[in-house]
Amino acid sequence: MRKIYTDELVTELAGKLGTDPAAVKQALKVLVETIHKGIGDDGIVKVKGLGTFKLTDVEARESIDVNTGQRFTIDSHQKLTFTPDAAMKELVNRPFSAFETVTLNDGVEL
Repeated sequence: MRKIYTDELVTELAGKLGTDPAAVKQALKVLVETIHKGIGDDGIVKVKGLGTFKLTDVEARESIDVNTGQRFTIDSHQKLTFTPDAAMKELVNRPFSAFETVTLNDGVEL
């Protein structure tokens, strides 16, 4: 999966819209700030056609340091999750729509 950086996204959007990259960068900044504010206010932001950003609680859990083998506790915290809207999911999955499900049986070697 390829990363796309903000400047690259701004350049691509500005080219497709035929507008000034500075205006696109400002609009993108305002979009992110609006989502951030909505998450802070309500813990959830739904953007029709894109998806839902939501804060979810993660319980404390025990883990092991792979370098030392020592056990430690990861404190409970919140994380931001994203669930794509049905339209976004359809757009992303469209290239794979011609694939067929293949059931693999136990004991079959490939």
